Amino acid sequence: MAVPKKLKVGVKEGGGVPPGYEWNVLIFDRAYNEAISFLDASQYRHMAMQVKELAMESEPTKSTTVDVRKIEEFYEIRDKGGPLGGLNVRVFFGVDGKKRSLVVLGAIKKQNDGPTPIGDKVRMRRRWRAYENGDVGSISP
Repeated sequence: MAVPKKLKVGVKEGGGVPPGYEWNVLIFDRAYNEAISFLDASQYRHMAMQVKELAMESEPTKSTTVDVRKIEEFYEIRDKGGPLGGLNVRVFFGVDGKKRSLVVLGAIKKQNDGPTPIGDKVRMRRRWRAYENGDVGSISP
C-alpha cells in the first residue's frame, strides 16, 4: 500500500494582514521538496510570496501581478529572472472552489522556453486527481 501524500497549510483564509487572505493555501509535501531542491531560501520566499499574493485575490487565476496560465485542469505560476537569477520556474496549483483553497501541486525548473514538459503535466494531473479523490492523507498545520 502506498504511503498517503501529505498536505501542509501555507496560509488560512482570513489570516494575514487585513484584509487577509481570501483563499487557503495547501501545499503537497512533494511540491515543497521539489522547490527546495533547486531554489535557495530567498528564491523560495519569492515564489511563496507570489502564491500568497494569489491567495489575497478574489480570482487568483486572473492575477494582474502574477503570471498565471491555465494548463489542463490546473494552473501554473510562471517566473524567470529577477530574484530567481537565470532560473525559469513554474509552480503548479489547482483551485478548490468549495474549500476556498489553492492547492500547490509541484514546482519545476524549466530547461527551455517551450511548453511545459508532458511528464511534468502528467505528474501534476495525477496529484490534482489524488487531491480531488481525497487520496492525499492528512493535512499538517
